[in-house]
Amino acid sequence: MEHFFELPVLYKGEDLLLKGRLVTFAYSYKFFVVVDGRELTFERDDERAFRVLSDAGEDGMGIDKELVKQIIAALDKI
Repeated sequence: MEHFFELPVLYKGEDLLLKGRLVTFAYSYKFFVVVDGRELTFERDDERAFRVLSDAGEDGMGIDKELVKQIIAALDKI
C-alpha cells in the first residue's frame, strides 16, 4: 500500500517541501523521498535508525550528506 505526502525539511536556512511516499509491506515499510529528481529510499536498520539506500553500483549518491541528515531528522519526527 502506498501513501503520498510532502515532507518539510529545513536545509541551509531554507524550507524545502519534498515529495515522498510511504510504502508498507507485510511487517515493514520504506519511505521514498524525491531529491533533485532522484528518489531516495529510506528504511530503518536493526537499531531502528533510518538509513538511505543507494542503487547498486553507485559510488556516491551525489546528494549533500547534510541534506540526507536533515531528511532523516524530519522522518524521525513523523
